[in-house]
Amino acid sequence: MKLSILDQSPVSDTITSAEAVRNSIDLAERADSLGYHRYWFAEHHGNASFASATPEVMMAYAAARTKRIRLGSGGILLGHAVALKTTEAIRLLEALAPGRVDAGFGRAPGGDARAVRALRTNPNEAYPRLEEILNFLRDMRPASNNGSVVAVPDGVSPPEVWVLGTTADSARTAARLGLRYAFGAFIDPSNANEALAVYHSDFVPSQFCTTPTTMVATVVFCADTDAKAQELSRTTEQWFVRNFLRAGNDRFITNSDTFTMSDREQMIVAMRRKHILIGEPKRVADGLQAMASRYATEELSVVTITHDHDSRVKSYELIAASAL
Repeated sequence: MKLSILDQSPVSDTITSAEAVRNSIDLAERADSLGYHRYWFAEHHGNASFASATPEVMMAYAAARTKRIRLGSGGILLGHAVALKTTEAIRLLEALAPGRVDAGFGRAPGGDARAVRALRTNPNEAYPRLEEILNFLRDMRPASNNGSVVAVPDGVSPPEVWVLGTTADSARTAARLGLRYAFGAFIDPSNANEALAVYHSDFVPSQFCTTPTTMVATVVFCADTDAKAQELSRTTEQWFVRNFLRAGNDRFITNSDTFTMSDREQMIVAMRRKHILIGEPKRVADGLQAMASRYATEELSVVTITHDHDSRVKSYELIAASAL
């Protein structure tokens, strides 16, 4: 089983967004030495909780500071992408870090209605834009004045191309285009079985991917003891209630003993916890193996957000030591 990391550059109430970005680079360097397979940077806009707005820039900086780990976008949001410019950014990254670039694409807006208006883009055009990007990636001609425009630079190999999603529709698109598929169970695991089944049944081989290839991204909290891991998870649980159930836009706060939830909120958090791995290293390693078997995937991507950088790093270190 391959283990990877999906990072949204989380911002806690004790740091600035700039520090969160630097923490992400530090974690990417550590992941490189710990043996993780790939490291993906997310794209969010106008969000108090997440500092990563331009994954291509994060990938480039991380490429200069790592040696072997694959680096990718988790993902570039197609509704805000310009096909030619996006393809050229991907090709430039591949030229700088040959054989280590993943181009992951999603169609989420990555922000609220205000952010979408400020970006002056149309998220509804996501999948047609993906097909434009694939056409540019297939075109291996050098740039010239003859024929249609070519994405530069030439002389690079195509990256791994992934579709990210949480529905059967995203899985169907990945299968139809012959692309790899990453299911975001950390967002909503309820459609996982249906989406992965659709992907495998509908997959059509392409030059980008000849056999069905999947990854499942899930939330994990690992500490020396189960009790410590449970304590780590409270930061994200409280954030989930404030930002999703109460429609806030807040940073991750240090665990608050004074934070209270309604009965309904406690029920939703308890249901969500059933799909999250929380515990000491062996419990987490066994859970990861069971999840990989349940979803018939050879790769899992770990999402861990805690109230401070050190505990997040330690969680990833313990996972690597027990599961890699």
